[in-house]
Amino acid sequence: MKKMLSSVLTTALLLTAAVPAFAQDSNQAAAPATASVVNPESISVQSYFFAAVSWRNVPGASHYEFYVYKNNTDLVEYGTQSVTGRDIGLRAGDIYRIDIRAVGPNNSTLASGTTGTFIAGSSSIYISL
Repeated sequence: MKKMLSSVLTTALLLTAAVPAFAQDSNQAAAPATASVVNPESISVQSYFFAAVSWRNVPGASHYEFYVYKNNTDLVEYGTQSVTGRDIGLRAGDIYRIDIRAVGPNNSTLASGTTGTFIAGSSSIYISL
């Protein structure tokens, strides 16, 4: 079991280590690699795709937290990063909600936003914070 968990976490880290080029602000230094946890049961090779999700830069934010829910309640991916966008894996036709939180000093919430629920289809998604 430990070996399988280690393998899943290693795969998730490798899949999420690259920061997409569109997510880099020209005035912003490159962000370090980020890690997120992906539920392997939420992945279907035949209908799996990445949606480009982005949000505005929030002054004073030390990082951003993202939460991807399937069927509005099942957390399927989450993580933290310092850039204002990422590619998020979704399965076409499933219902999702994506929440973003801009985090400041002392873990305070500076801004937050959500997509509300939507049916996944290949697209770009902007979340207003």
